[in-house]
Amino acid sequence: MNERTYRKVFEQFLNDYWGAFHEVLEAQSVNPKRLAGSLFDDLIAAHRRFAAVAKAPRANMARLDRLWTLVTARRAEAPDAPLSAREVMWARMQFEAIYDALTARGTLYPLASKQVHARAVHGTPRTPLRPDAAA
Repeated sequence: MNERTYRKVFEQFLNDYWGAFHEVLEAQSVNPKRLAGSLFDDLIAAHRRFAAVAKAPRANMARLDRLWTLVTARRAEAPDAPLSAREVMWARMQFEAIYDALTARGTLYPLASKQVHARAVHGTPRTPLRPDAAA
């Protein structure tokens, strides 16, 4: 992975995939009994986009893929069903592991890593959640 690819993948992870998950968490903090289908659909789409370009860490991406598959199946019966606390915790662990792997790779490209962090609208999986990040 060269610096340009690293920047693209890391930005996509933080601003697209983590960002979509962050939006789900933010929505569920406001209404924990319901999750709008559009937010979950955005999360699934972001997962697919990231999976298409990400080379690292496959195990965590596979775990997230299984989780989203299970949640999708459950939501087929209850379309606005939120993520459970356990699912949120499990997903966050996977996001943290992916973030850690990308951050470790960023030691090869410190300027790119710093710039991506500076533009991370939704923060990172390792920082406190930012309320109203999209505002």
